[in-house]
Amino acid sequence: MAKPKIRIENVHKSFGELSILRGVTTSICEKEVTVIIGPSGSGKSTLLRCLNRLESINDGDIFLNDQSHSEISLQHLRQKVGMVFQSFNLFPHLTVMENLLLTPLKVQKTRKKDELIDLAHSLLTKVGMNDKADNYPHQLSGGQQQRVAIARALMMNPDVILFDEVTSALDPERVKDVLDTMKDLAKSGMTMVVVTHEMGFAKEVGDKIIFMDGGVVVEEGTPEEIFDHCKVDRTKRFLQKVL
Repeated sequence: MAKPKIRIENVHKSFGELSILRGVTTSICEKEVTVIIGPSGSGKSTLLRCLNRLESINDGDIFLNDQSHSEISLQHLRQKVGMVFQSFNLFPHLTVMENLLLTPLKVQKTRKKDELIDLAHSLLTKVGMNDKADNYPHQLSGGQQQRVAIARALMMNPDVILFDEVTSALDPERVKDVLDTMKDLAKSGMTMVVVTHEMGFAKEVGDKIIFMDGGVVVEEGTPEEIFDHCKVDRTKRFLQKVL
């Protein structure tokens, strides 16, 4: 059994009177790809945002390496749990290289700039974007910007990377490049939590599938258990519509 990197215990999250997460309990294992699927409004992205405290929880607890979120500084948590967003979030006035260097230079002051530049080139090469290091975001396609965003998340050497529907805003022709980059990252042993509507990716790359609906975990298991032998009627109905 892989060791849990993140434990989520009875987590509740509400926005005013609207209850989004209603007692979510699950775990994210080290060096595995956990894929969260479900209909829109099921709480998938909210759960992801709670994992690096972009959203606070109302009840329950989340543990990183057996340490409660409440005991971890926000800066340390954000270094350990990186995130790649649907909308890229690159700074438009900075080059690709400058986007990668900005946070580590500010936060990890003990690291030398030359060392970080070398790391940035290495990561950009890894995602197939090193030839664009001096370009600005507006000079890149959506898929290229998303691959830069993945490299930027890797700059902090995180324990876990969260991916929030990172292909949903892309032209269909650009989706494959980003998914291929994520597949390569998964093969390298990175712990990943992926919210996606790409069922082919979930089946191929996921080690664990979590199906959410109505703010709860309805069913979870291996891709084979969920896609081929799911036990809950709600899961079956969802998969019949998306496969």
